[in-house]
Amino acid sequence: MSNFLDVRHRELAFERVWRDEMPRIFNYAARHVGASDAHDVTAETFTVAWRRWDDITEPPFAWLLGVARNVVSNHVRTLQRGRRLDDRVRLLTAVTAHSAAHVDFHERLEAVRRLAALGEKEREALLLTAWDGLSTEEAATLLGISPAAVRKRISRARAAIDVAEVVPTADTDPQEDS
Repeated sequence: MSNFLDVRHRELAFERVWRDEMPRIFNYAARHVGASDAHDVTAETFTVAWRRWDDITEPPFAWLLGVARNVVSNHVRTLQRGRRLDDRVRLLTAVTAHSAAHVDFHERLEAVRRLAALGEKEREALLLTAWDGLSTEEAATLLGISPAAVRKRISRARAAIDVAEVVPTADTDPQEDS
């Protein structure tokens, strides 16, 4: 019976904190991520509060605001990663769209996949030299690094692309090459 009363007391206390502090947390979130995403940030903040109920300090608003601040930071990072990925896909699609007309759609798609899998530094060095036609020295000047560093990045990029080329897929029969 005592367990039930403890749980019920916790639920009532949580409901009170929700009722009293949710509008302020929502307003904080809306200022940082907009009203549409503020709902998610607020819900996540109170989910953390429920899980870590014993850690909440008095008054609870300061503690909740600290949680909301972390949730907002995570949310913003997630949005930034999504935008960067969209930008990379758009860029790589544009790059492969200008390739020779005889290149098959699936080959272009595979090229985009391999380019996207490269690290940003390696991809940029490879594209500056192979696509834009810069010399190693010109690319190094543009990137503000040594020509040796550009050559190393290109080498890493080519090695990564070569590895991607030989990785068998589910539809590849390893016996075919024998």
